[in-house]
Parts: sequence; structure tokens; C-alpha cells
Amino acid sequence: MGDVKEERALRALGVALDEHAPVIRHGRGEFPEGTPFLRLTFPGSGEATVFLDGHQWICFGEPGRGREPTQLAAGQVDDDPTLVAERLASALISVRRRPSAPARLLRACGIGFAAGVGICLLTMIIMAILVGGNGYLTDTTISAVHILAFVFGGGAGLWVGIRRWRRE
Repeated sequence: MGDVKEERALRALGVALDEHAPVIRHGRGEFPEGTPFLRLTFPGSGEATVFLDGHQWICFGEPGRGREPTQLAAGQVDDDPTLVAERLASALISVRRRPSAPARLLRACGIGFAAGVGICLLTMIIMAILVGGNGYLTDTTISAVHILAFVFGGGAGLWVGIRRWRRE
């Protein structure tokens, strides 16, 4: 197949990707021997290379986070570019399942609790140094330091837990 036909087919595939899979970004490149290809990037930090091998679209996907490499014959060069783009999108973009609500709640509570304890201890140490350094060592000031550290730790833990819950 001539370079002009390959370029035309790659351009048509790029247009089809723009129309039917806008989350997949693409750019043109060339292998060292001069064969043109499309470099695809898609959600999840994955990348793939699509090129023509004779009359067939070949896709090699590089793994993103937690994904396995993809090897795919996406169709013939005579196939409609829209159909090839849909095949590529379905093979490359995985639908991430959301964990169950109890698992999300447990994870958010655990991370929030750990953050709260850490902030509580850090706040207590800093305030104890500041209060003790100024000579205010009475039972009232020590109780105030403990209460303030607990309030700051609880607030930080609650904030981190809610942020984690919403993110998942």
C-alpha cells in the first residue's frame, strides 16, 4: 500500500476518533523505517499505537495503571473508519467499576481516622511545645491542648474521609 493511501487512511481514522471517541487523543508519528502510525492516549494514562500492516489495522496498547497490554487487529483498511474507531475505543477504554458502598465507607473511614490521629498528634506536640515553652503548665492549659488537638484531628479526619468518599 502506498504512503498516500496510508496517510489518507490514518487521517480518516483520526477524524473518526475525534467524532466518536473524543476522550482518545491522537497524534501522528513515524516508525524509523518511515511507516506512519497514530499514537493514541486515553483515560487512565494508557497509550496505544495504531498502524496499517498490509490491509489490516493493528493496535498495540501499552498498559496504564492496573491494565494489561493490548494487542488488537481492529479491522481492514476498507472498513468504515467509524467502525474501526469504535472497536479501538471499546478495546482500549475500560469501564471502571465502582467499589461497593460498604467497602468505600470502610476505606474512607480508615483513611480519615488515620489522618485524624496524625493531625491530632502533630497538633498536640506543637501546642505542647509552644505552651510549655512559655511556662503555662497548669492542668487547665494541658486539658485545653488535649481538647484543641482532638478537635483539629477530628475535623481533619472528617474532611479527609469525606473527600475520599466522594473521590471513589
